Amino acid sequence: MTTIKNVVDLDDMFYESLSLGLAKKFADCIPRITNVTCEKRLPCEKAQVTAWESRHNIYLPDDMKRFYLSTDGFNFYWSYQYSPNDIRRVGHIHFPHLIQITLVRDNIDTILSSSPNTAVTIPPIIRQSNYIDSTSGYLNHLNLNSRSKIFELSTITDLAKVCLVYETPESSNPKIFLLEMGTFKWQFLADTFTEYLRMSIAHLGLPYWELCFSSCGLPSWTEQLFLLLAPHLLEKNENRRLKNIVCVNENPPYNVLDPAVFRTKPRCSRQSQKNRINN
Repeated sequence: MTTIKNVVDLDDMFYESLSLGLAKKFADCIPRITNVTCEKRLPCEKAQVTAWESRHNIYLPDDMKRFYLSTDGFNFYWSYQYSPNDIRRVGHIHFPHLIQITLVRDNIDTILSSSPNTAVTIPPIIRQSNYIDSTSGYLNHLNLNSRSKIFELSTITDLAKVCLVYETPESSNPKIFLLEMGTFKWQFLADTFTEYLRMSIAHLGLPYWELCFSSCGLPSWTEQLFLLLAPHLLEKNENRRLKNIVCVNENPPYNVLDPAVFRTKPRCSRQSQKNRINN
């Protein structure tokens, strides 16, 4: 008979394996990281997965299906202690519940316009696009059309969306792309769902880590966190430092410096100093 303690232990082992031991890595190697939390979720039922596939007329890739049959999403987060009395949540690895994965076109109809060719009503998001496969380094071709299926996995404020892209509904190997909302450019992220999960863990769930692979680059305050906690991730991609810095309209997780500290004392002449010394 399986005891409650054994069930809890198995749950802990599963999430430790799923996160590749990230919590232990924090405890052993990176000081000041605290409040490391992994939210435990029930797995999806097979009927839920089948219903989702039927609704969208596609098949989930095998690794993604096995993930959701083990846990309905993933939520891992941690905080950083900037000072004894200042602890803020910084890292976050999040994969939504299966039911929350929806078609991108359903969510951004208001910002998609018609093609410049008035005879074509396909929005600009549906188009041919070249991208560099970061694994092989070769130029690949993304050919999207009206039959393509694009699903949103996460949103990075109003800058970009992480998308699961099926070029055709019959495709058995959808890929993960970053869609830049300002330009509708596609940036390749991963060949598989498993690879994208591992990339999230390798980047420690640092804020906006996907923008490392964008044309705009990281916000400056996020880059400072990378330099503080994982500088090696920037060293492998030095070319991203040449990109324009993005101004994100939100409060970054660090203290604001009061410019008053830079106010200088009134300067006095050397003659005045000599008079004071003589007196």
